[in-house]
Amino acid sequence: MHPISELLCDAYSELYKQNQVKFPLYEEQKVAIDSVVKTVHATYFGFERYPTPIDKAVAYLCLIIKDHVVTDGNKRLAILWFRIYCVVNKLEVINPDPKLDVLAVAIEKEKELSLDKIMELVRKIIFSK
Repeated sequence: MHPISELLCDAYSELYKQNQVKFPLYEEQKVAIDSVVKTVHATYFGFERYPTPIDKAVAYLCLIIKDHVVTDGNKRLAILWFRIYCVVNKLEVINPDPKLDVLAVAIEKEKELSLDKIMELVRKIIFSK
């Protein structure tokens, strides 16, 4: 398991301990979380798909929600991890509106746009001046 996956699993476990999610983390969900982390940090033919910290932050937010990695609390986990990732990487959220929970619901409900297009729009909404 990727070291970041372990941290992300710990973040979910904290949500569970605080009764913010209903189910504990099962092994298959740990595998799904690890898959998201490996996707965010993967290289293809020597190029990173998500080369910048901002790209990675947006990818985490969208992939955790869209891949539905846990039974309960995907949006909560995605928002928590997005915030942690931004703090650790000193990323400044330029445009905090709409609120992240509203944006997370919109990401979840979007069915027509490709994932890459969703990420592009989320990046513009959150990080563009």
